[in-house]
Formats: sequence, structure tokens, C-alpha cells
Amino acid sequence: MRLRCLPPGLVAHSPASGGAGLTSEAASDAARDAYAALVADRTILRFLMHASCAAGEPLVGQAVRRCYAKQVDTVRRLLGDDEAVRHWFGAGMLDNVVAVLGLADIDEPWARVLTAR
Repeated sequence: MRLRCLPPGLVAHSPASGGAGLTSEAASDAARDAYAALVADRTILRFLMHASCAAGEPLVGQAVRRCYAKQVDTVRRLLGDDEAVRHWFGAGMLDNVVAVLGLADIDEPWARVLTAR
């Protein structure tokens, strides 16, 4: 089995794939939408999170690092600077936790803080 490291919609916007020259905001929106489409299947999201947790296993860690390297390279090309890349990945990790824990359906103060509602 081959792990898909990048959502097709994200790759399509990459300059290396002949993607249009998007503004930073449009590129960020395109990246977010492509990732959201990928992890709409919660099984995929859980798999990605488990893979990161299992990265201490040498072969798994090697595959996860390879995927992250590709993602960082593509997101950097889309967004243009390292700070934007770090922000995008940080926000994405929070979004992953919110999604996998189903926090959008929890009406508690702490859940509202994390979901920004």
C-alpha cells in the first residue's frame, strides 16, 4: 500500500504542477479545502494521526517523514514563507484534533474555545 502524502487538490495548485499563480490567501484556502476533502473520511484522518503516533517505528517514521517533507515543500511553494507554513501546519493539527474528537458537536466552553465558536 502506498500512502498518499498530498491531496490531489493541493497538488493541482502547486506551481510545480503548473498551478495558477494564486495569491497567498487563495493558495491557503485551496490548501485548506484540499486537505478538508481528503480527511472528510474520518478513517483517513485517524490513519494519518496513528501514523504520526507510530513514527517511533523506523519504517513508519521514515514514511511519515517522507510525506511531511513533500507536504512542507508543496505548502511552502503555495504560501511562500516558512512562518506561513508553520502556521498552516499548526492550524491543521488543531483542526485534526477538533475533527477526530467531534468537538463541533460538543457544547462545552473548552470545546467552543478550540472550535472558535
